[in-house]
Amino acid sequence: MTVNVKIPGPIYFLKYIWGIRLYILAVLLIFAAFFAIGYVAVMTVPDVGNMVVSNFKEEVSPLKELSPFGLMIGIFANNAFKCLLVIVLGVALGIAPVIFILANGLILGIVIAVTLKSTSLLYVLVGVVPHGVIELPMVFISSAIGLKLGVDALKALLGKQVNLVDKLVESLMIFIIWIFPLLFLAAFVETFVTGPILYLLFGGHG
Repeated sequence: MTVNVKIPGPIYFLKYIWGIRLYILAVLLIFAAFFAIGYVAVMTVPDVGNMVVSNFKEEVSPLKELSPFGLMIGIFANNAFKCLLVIVLGVALGIAPVIFILANGLILGIVIAVTLKSTSLLYVLVGVVPHGVIELPMVFISSAIGLKLGVDALKALLGKQVNLVDKLVESLMIFIIWIFPLLFLAAFVETFVTGPILYLLFGGHG
């Protein structure tokens, strides 16, 4: 079996993203729907939000003990591992990417709703936007790639001519060359830009 490995430059990457645009749209719709569900759930049943946020804080509490550099590496490793996993597991009929993106939408909706109750919209924007403009697109793209691989796998199962190995290798090259370093940049911004700005504007609040 011959595997075609191409190094995806900027033009190749943009063409690839354009090629999976419908999958990205599907991912965005799922994310938005479950974000809204999470947000509304907090507004209607506050205890749900408090429980989720409490569990979330417990999960990330070990990161608070790390140095800034250690924190950055921890955030990056967590995000990179999950994005890689959702691409690879997407081959299993796209189930993992759907679960991943709906869970992320739901949790983010809950966390933002709870945060807004005790802070302000400015606090939320400052806390999410600087690194989120890099991180979230990478999460959406990774999920879309996984979803497309799932559809390709289904086509192969139905007897259609699909070179699934080539498509998986192409996806992994996109991850290594583009998604991986951009997630590193997002982790850097979250640690050394978002955090300090929040502290300067709001002190120790939140």
